[in-house]
Parts: sequence; C-alpha cells; structure tokens
Amino acid sequence: MNSSFLYHAWGLYHHKCLREEYKGNTIILHIESKRAPKYCPKCGHPHLVKNGFRTRDFISLPIGGKKVILRMKVRRYKCKCADCDYDCQERISFAPSSHSYTRRFARYGVNLLKGMTLKDTAHLLGVSWDTIKEIHTYHLEYHYAPPSLEGVDSIGIDEFAVRKGHVYKTIVVDLKSGRILHVGQDKAADALAGFWKRVRRKKLDIKYIATDLSAAFISSVLENCPKAVHVFDHFHVVKLMNEKLDEIRRAQYNMEKDINKRKVLKGTRYLLLRNGADIFDKEYKTRLDNAVNDELKNGVQIEHTRHRSIGGFAANLMAAMAAYSFLPKKPSLNIEIIERERRIA
Repeated sequence: MNSSFLYHAWGLYHHKCLREEYKGNTIILHIESKRAPKYCPKCGHPHLVKNGFRTRDFISLPIGGKKVILRMKVRRYKCKCADCDYDCQERISFAPSSHSYTRRFARYGVNLLKGMTLKDTAHLLGVSWDTIKEIHTYHLEYHYAPPSLEGVDSIGIDEFAVRKGHVYKTIVVDLKSGRILHVGQDKAADALAGFWKRVRRKKLDIKYIATDLSAAFISSVLENCPKAVHVFDHFHVVKLMNEKLDEIRRAQYNMEKDINKRKVLKGTRYLLLRNGADIFDKEYKTRLDNAVNDELKNGVQIEHTRHRSIGGFAANLMAAMAAYSFLPKKPSLNIEIIERERRIA
C-alpha cells in the first residue's frame, strides 16, 4: 500500500503496510516500522539489538463504512552496553500510551460526541461503550482538569443528580466566567474538601459565595471562608417560603368546618403564589380578600421554636410574614445587625 495514503488516511509517518486482510466489515492492515532505532535513548550507546516483538491491534479511522484495524509488530530493543539496563519496546507515535486506538480515531470519536450520545457513537464506530467513554474521559481530563483558579473571587456551590435519588455530585462554578472549577462526589460537606485545599494552597481571597440553604454547604463555607459574604440563592429562599405558605393554607383548610369557607380556601393555592402585580387584578382581588382577611390570617402564627437549620427558620418566618402582610396593620421587625460583613440575600 502507498505510504502517502497511509500518512494522509491514518497518520502513519514512518510505517509500511506489509499486507491487507479483509474479514467481513473489517479491514486489517498489517504494518511495521520502517526504521529501527540506532542509539540507546538512555545511555546513547550506538548498538541496540532486537529482543522479540509483540503483536498489537489498534482501532483506526473507518474507511468506506468499514472498520479499520492496524495490526502492528511492536518490536522490543535491548542495549548491548554492559552498564545500561535499557530493555523497552519501540515508541508508537500514532497511539496514546497503552490505549488500543489511534489518536485520530480518538479525535474523530470526540467530534461525534458533540452531537451524539455515547451509545450511538459506539454503535456507529463498532466499538464498545467503555471504549468511547474512556476516550471522552481522557479528552475532558486533558483539556479541562484541573481548571485554573487564577483571579477567582466569586463562586457558586450547588448539587446535581447523576441518578436522582441515588447518585449526587457537588459542583463549584466561577460566577463571573461560568467555568466549572470543581466537581465532588456526593452532596455532603466532604465533597468540597479537595476544592478548599486548592483554595488554601493558591491563597485565594474568595469574597462572595452563593449556595442554597443546604446545612452541609453552610457549615463548609463558615469553616473554610468565614470572611466571605455568603449569599443564599433567592430561588431556593422563595421556593421554601412558597412551600411554607401552602402548608399554612392546607392547615387552615383542614381546621375549617364551614363548607363555603373551605371552598374559598381550596382554590387559593395558585392565587397566593402569583406575582405581586397579578394578585391585585380585579379577577383575583375578591377571592383573595375572602381567603386572607377572614380565614388565612387567623391560622397564621410566628412561633419561637427550635429549628435544626437556618433555612427552615427563615422559610417559616418569611411565610408567616407574607400571610400577615395582608392584615390592615402590617407587622414590623426590629433587626439588629450583629455582623456587618455577613448578610442573607
């Protein structure tokens, strides 16, 4: 086979094809190196001798819809110098380390993954799912790990489900650039241990940290960045407040004995959770007044109790305040700022 074709099709620079073999939908090219090394790479001695060989198969770029296998005699060389113990196989330039596929095949697989799933890519290329996953993992680790922390001063921490209810991971992102800085196993405080270690090693001055109301995240931030401004994600704060407000509505509904009043309360769930401007439209105002002024306000109480998390306390407090705000006389809070550097938003 022409050497130029080997080079342009599969990136084989210093190899020659001994013969071709066809098996079903697979083309097997038997190749070997054109040149043998003359000098020992360890001591520089000019005499290397062959010391056996090993036949290896490498998956390469498909051609004409057929799978291509490069079958190579990988020779082993030994140095004749008495003071040198060099005894290694020849270097394979077209394949990464000990992998069973070529570099061009790996790049082709990564490009396909931009628009296809791992399963579909593996099926198209005629290889196992594990092979494509290995290629993808190697690519991500080479290009994106570990990400630089240079100039990072604002971060966001959250968890996401790999398999909902079973496998969770914790992610840290740069809030300014959107780059992923760290992915930890599980959603406990230990998932951030590696990230905080890098922060201390780089001596970063993190000024702002955004998280949800997770107790694990709160304790981790207080322990590792006590001077940073800790901002609670407003989405989770509003979500918890809405849930508590709905609990109050259901509790009042269950306590009410009057059938007509129960009907009023039953249809107020989405009415109470609407945007502020929409609540006071004529279509909703009458129902809202009936639900709040006579029923809901009587069942709303702010209780002083023991809360296991600051998130639960804040949600209960704000939900009660939201319900009380419909009263003619609005409540007020006397807040004393203890730490000016820390605020909840």
